[in-house]
Amino acid sequence: MRITKLDGLRGLFSLMVVFFHLRAFTMPDWLYNSFIIRESWSFVDFFFVLSGFVISYNYSNLTSYKDFWSYMKKRFIRLYPLLIYSVTVYFIFDLIFNFIFPEFVENVDSFSELLIRYFDSILFMNSTPILGNTGGINGPSWSISAEMISYFVFGLVSILAIKSKQNLILLAIIIIGFAILVHNKYFGIFLDFRFVRGLVAFNLGYFVWFLSKYKFNLHNVWEYIGFIGLGVLFFIVNSYTGVQKSIIAILAYPIYFSLFILIFIQTSGKLSKLMDSNIFTFLGKISYSVYLNHFILILLIPTAAFKLVKIEMTALNQLMVLLVTLSITLFYSQLTYTFIELKGGKWLKNKFFKQ
Repeated sequence: MRITKLDGLRGLFSLMVVFFHLRAFTMPDWLYNSFIIRESWSFVDFFFVLSGFVISYNYSNLTSYKDFWSYMKKRFIRLYPLLIYSVTVYFIFDLIFNFIFPEFVENVDSFSELLIRYFDSILFMNSTPILGNTGGINGPSWSISAEMISYFVFGLVSILAIKSKQNLILLAIIIIGFAILVHNKYFGIFLDFRFVRGLVAFNLGYFVWFLSKYKFNLHNVWEYIGFIGLGVLFFIVNSYTGVQKSIIAILAYPIYFSLFILIFIQTSGKLSKLMDSNIFTFLGKISYSVYLNHFILILLIPTAAFKLVKIEMTALNQLMVLLVTLSITLFYSQLTYTFIELKGGKWLKNKFFKQ
C-alpha cells in the first residue's frame, strides 16, 4: 500500500536537492543565496525518515531468516539497477574529463583513484570508511549506501529482537547514532560515518510508523504549520556557522522531518491534496531517478552553456539555462525510471525469484 501524498512530498523535495547542488554561477545570487536553497541539503534526512516509515509500514512482520533474505533481495532489486547505471555513466564521464579535458576539472584524479571511488559506490560502501573517505562516484550515491545499511540493520533487528525489545533497540541505535554524529562533528574525526546519519533518520521513520498506528486526526491547519515551521527552522539553522551549525542541524532536521511526515499522515487538507495531484505524484514516481541523475546534468549543461557556448551570464540567461537543465533532468529521469528502474528491476526479480 502506498500513501501517494508522501510520494508527492518526496518528489518536491528531490527537486530542492537539485537546487542545492547547482553551482553559484548557474543561478542569480538572490536565488542561490536563499536560506531555503542553502539548507535544502537536509532533505536527504527527509528521504531517510520517509524510507524508514515506508519500510516499517510494509515490512513490520519480518519473523524469520527466509523473510529477511526475501526482504533484502527486494530492496536490492529496487535500488541497484539505477545505482549501477548512474554510477557507471558518471564514471565514464569522469574518465573522459580527467584524461581528455582536464582543463574542466578542478582536481584531476588518477585512474586508480577513480576506480576505487567507483567500487566504493557500487558495493554500497561509500557512506562508510571501509574503502576510505572517497565519497564514491556521483555525489548523492552515498545515501544509497546508507539506505542499504539501514535496510539491513532494521531487518536484522526485526528478526532477532524479541518484539517487545525492538523499540528499545531501535531507540538505542538512534541515541547512539546522534552521539556519534555530534562527537564526529565536534572533534573533527575524518572518517566517513555518513551511514550513521542514515541509520538515525531511518529508525526515526520507524517511530513515525509506530505512532501513526494510533488512531488520531490533526486539524488540517497543521499542514501549513508544518511548512511554515520548516521555513523557520531553515532560517534559524542557516544563521549559524561552523561546528555549531552542524550539530544543530544534525539534531534538528531528522526530528523535525519525523514530525512533518506524521502531520501529513494524520491530515487531509489542501496541501495533502496538492501533494496527491498528478504533477507531484509524477515527481515522486521519478524522484529516485532525479536524485541519482541530476548531479552530472547540472555539471554538464550549465558548463556547456556558459563556458563552451559562452552565453552571457545575466540573471535572465541563468534562469533560462536553469529551466532547460531542470527540464532535461526530468525528461531523462522519466526515461531511466522506465528503462532502468522498472525494466532492470523486472530482470533482477526474474533472476532472484525464479519460480
